[in-house]
Amino acid sequence: MEPSWYRPSVTAVRYLLGAQYLVSGLGWWIPVMPFPNAWNWTEFPQKHPVAGEMIATGWMYQLAKVIEVFAGLSLLSNMFVPLMLVVSFAVALNTFLLDAMIGRTVSEWFAGRASFGVLRAKILDAIYFGGAVLAMQGYLMLAYLHVYKPMMARKVDIQMP
Repeated sequence: MEPSWYRPSVTAVRYLLGAQYLVSGLGWWIPVMPFPNAWNWTEFPQKHPVAGEMIATGWMYQLAKVIEVFAGLSLLSNMFVPLMLVVSFAVALNTFLLDAMIGRTVSEWFAGRASFGVLRAKILDAIYFGGAVLAMQGYLMLAYLHVYKPMMARKVDIQMP
């Protein structure tokens, strides 16, 4: 028997993650936050050189943003949620990994070349945009584990549809 708080918490996390994905994804084409966007991505500092290289490919970063938009719409509408959680997992994991790479900023802060504000912004970015997104993603994937279990069979015979 599940606790009384479980379903409301899954719904709340689904809405939070859906809103995060939708705003982040749409923010690439509709600049609403001071982040890189399709129109002037070179004017903003990159989280990591890898992000800049993804943008420079002309398709890789845009694909991640398309996945975020579709995942956000899916989570907010409660349609195809388990599928979109699997599809968006690579984006969530890579976002976390890029946001967690703050070692250079920490070193620069200790050396006096970066302000505390820059360090604080990097830490908050790593916690919220990276860590919280990955934590919400993992929480929802655990909530839908019953849907994924049949796919985790060690060996399955094929059948005619």
